[in-house]
Amino acid sequence: MANTDTTYAQALAELEKILTQLRAENCDVDTLAERTRRAAELLRDCRSRLTRTEDELSQILAELEQATS
Repeated sequence: MANTDTTYAQALAELEKILTQLRAENCDVDTLAERTRRAAELLRDCRSRLTRTEDELSQILAELEQATS
């Protein structure tokens, strides 16, 4: 699992770095699986954060809606 101390922005930056490395003509085949595994880990973490944030925002908006009704 991705480091929980890593922010969403840091995870995205690392993903971009990995993508750049994978697109390079001199991509090291020996680390290809490792980089792909790390990218998948970061993607899972980012998706999880987005889902949690979406759920939290929906709850906040629902509470706000109830408070104003």
